[in-house]
Amino acid sequence: MCFGGNDSPPPAPSYPPVPPPEELMDVIDHITGTQTITVMGADGKKKRVIERLPRTPEEQQLYDQAGDLMTRAVTEMQRLNDYDPAALIDFAPFVQVMNDLNTERRQDMEELAHVPDFNRTVQNFKDMNKRILEEEFTRQQNEGQEYLNRRGYGDSTAAIEMRNTLGKNRAQALEESHVRGDLYGEQLKAADLANRQTTYNLREQGRTGQLQRAHLEHQLKLDQKTQLDAARQQALQNQSGLFNVGAGIRGEETNKALASRAPELANTIFQQSNMDSLNRHATQINQINAQYQNQLAHDQATPPSFGDTLLNLGGKAGMMYATGGFSGFGESNPLAPYRRR
Repeated sequence: MCFGGNDSPPPAPSYPPVPPPEELMDVIDHITGTQTITVMGADGKKKRVIERLPRTPEEQQLYDQAGDLMTRAVTEMQRLNDYDPAALIDFAPFVQVMNDLNTERRQDMEELAHVPDFNRTVQNFKDMNKRILEEEFTRQQNEGQEYLNRRGYGDSTAAIEMRNTLGKNRAQALEESHVRGDLYGEQLKAADLANRQTTYNLREQGRTGQLQRAHLEHQLKLDQKTQLDAARQQALQNQSGLFNVGAGIRGEETNKALASRAPELANTIFQQSNMDSLNRHATQINQINAQYQNQLAHDQATPPSFGDTLLNLGGKAGMMYATGGFSGFGESNPLAPYRRR
């Protein structure tokens, strides 16, 4: 029963549920050729994937050409590294020439140091001279003796002096012949040594020329090796440059993909969307709370109804009666203001 005014305060407000989190938005970046999407994995869980967009036919052709260029460059560099110009240089002929010349030189020096035995030749020379001298002095003595005999002086002093003189001359001639024989032996040795020295020098000149030719041929091979090695190094640099060109083409695509803002944009949009949703929810809560506060303020400003007052006073009187707070309708009676006058 109500006699005016609000019988009870307004009920507590009912709040809307907190909105669920927003889904991550897929972002496609055509500038860098990448996209950020959500996929369902084999384990049934959602996964965030950043992947490259399909290339255009022109981009794919350039990408494939860059890969082929890198592959050919690597293959060629491997071949060039396996190639050894030193393998073309055969050192054996030059070493063999040097060994042969050294062996020949050693043999010639041994022969040059070996002095032949000229004693027999010298002795034969001496014997020949002695025989000639003997024959000459015998002839002179016979002729002189015959000459003196024809004149009757065969046993004269002159004949004796002639024989003594011839004997002395003979002995002196034999001594000189002996000396000439020794001198002849020395001359033979000197002449033989000079001849062998000349022969050795001539052979040494030939060896020097042969060694120079071998050294020149070997040097030409070394120069060829140097040129081939320089060409190989240049070829390696060229192939390395081609490899870098291919790697640069592919690397540019990778760098462009790494510069993509798709993940950042996806996260930014995700955060902004959730923030907006939470802000809207907070605004609704604030509106509900404001409306409830207004209802409370209005309820408190409205006087209580007669029934509410009686109910309120009855409750208080019962409480005071139960506690001995009053014994009748005196001044302390809470219903005194409302008793009939």
